[in-house]
Amino acid sequence: MIRYRWLNTYFNADYSLLDKYIVSFNIASDGSSRFGKNVPGALPVNGNSFALSPSLAAAWLLSSEKFMAGSEVVDLLKLRASYGISGNDNIMNYKAREYYINYTLAGNYGANYTTGQYYVSQNFLGTQGLVRGNFENDGLQWESAHKANIGIDAALFNERLNVSLDGYRNMTYKMIVDETLPSIAGITHAYTNGGTMQTTGAEASVNGRVINQASLKWDLGFTIARYKSLIKKLPNNIVTSYADGYILSSMNNVPNLFYGYKTNGVYSSNAEATAAGLSVISANGAAVPFSGGDVRFVDVNGDKIINDKDRQVIGDPNPDFFGSVSSSVIWKSFTLDVLFTFTKGNDIYNYTRRQLESASNFNNQTTAVLNRWRAEGQVTDMPRALYGDPVGNSSFSDRWIEDGSYFRLKAATLSYNLPVKTKFLRYSILYVTGNNLFTLTRYLGYDPEMSATISPLGQGVDLMLAPQHRSVQAGVRFGL
Repeated sequence: MIRYRWLNTYFNADYSLLDKYIVSFNIASDGSSRFGKNVPGALPVNGNSFALSPSLAAAWLLSSEKFMAGSEVVDLLKLRASYGISGNDNIMNYKAREYYINYTLAGNYGANYTTGQYYVSQNFLGTQGLVRGNFENDGLQWESAHKANIGIDAALFNERLNVSLDGYRNMTYKMIVDETLPSIAGITHAYTNGGTMQTTGAEASVNGRVINQASLKWDLGFTIARYKSLIKKLPNNIVTSYADGYILSSMNNVPNLFYGYKTNGVYSSNAEATAAGLSVISANGAAVPFSGGDVRFVDVNGDKIINDKDRQVIGDPNPDFFGSVSSSVIWKSFTLDVLFTFTKGNDIYNYTRRQLESASNFNNQTTAVLNRWRAEGQVTDMPRALYGDPVGNSSFSDRWIEDGSYFRLKAATLSYNLPVKTKFLRYSILYVTGNNLFTLTRYLGYDPEMSATISPLGQGVDLMLAPQHRSVQAGVRFGL
């Protein structure tokens, strides 16, 4: 039976002076059975370690000051600042505890002194025993995320224009990482507090009433945001395999980058491939040279062998910026509300297209494969069809990384306020609503607005997910 316990207590105090100076103080105490019981600097309670997470927020309402009283432009002006510390226990149970697991030998055991390989003989097949599954780490603790934010809110011109600006800087210390251990340790990985990451960002929101007539009103809004994360400390590079691809987190880089091969077209002839002199190593250790119609992979280290040493960063799922545009027009009894969303600069790993354009098995393929290499001298960007893919033409590379930028009409509603009112009927509205009506994008998959999982490792990975469907709905709303 898996047991997991978590306990939280918190204290809050708010203070306001003259409705102009506002201060809020919070402190939380969190304990989790997932962490060690002897965490340095923690609050000890009944033999358990508790985290203390304080936060302080302050605001100054400048528009209430005497020197702002005569302003005909500024209706509201507020400065905000906050600083807080938080943590989480989002790891699996027992990762701070020592435990053992069942192990069954399944192979041949012995030694081949010619090749230097060891194996398990049939005499030992099915032998079971206990092996160490994890080391005790009594000091394993929660991540410590220090978050600083500063912002300003303003309402201008009789509140016809509203602006909010925010900037933030988050530092995550003691970040929980799955650290790779040397083979002599007896286990391959262990959770430690060995990471530090910095995230900075800014957000802006502008909303205004463009037209304010008795029979015509138009409100327009715009939001835009940007963030950038940077790993400042990590015990070792972390390469995670996901959806037959690889995701890299390394020092002084953005986390969770797509990590694979870069390509430079397709060899148009056998002579061109031979002149390049590149090859791959097969499962039996033999060098297999590339031929005409194969992908021209970039040999990073110049050893003429395409392997894991030639992998490099090929994409970033994080956008340069993202946001929305909203509009609301009211004309007499008609109202039109629309919402657009957008992202710019994010990459997507199109796993779906990788399966449908690999040309390495008998599965159906997209029509793009009709342009595959077939004859000497043919110039194309689609490699030859080759069963089993012995040279790895469909390997994880920038062939499958696409620009995920998009601009989408997320929602639109046209409504009409029926001029029907009775003693029991307060209002009646006839409406038609559409969702995901159109999307402008260069992405070749079904939908650029998706994520394979809630984990950051699934960000920007298209695993044949069902796209958000287009829908139109009409109806009548009554108020009694």
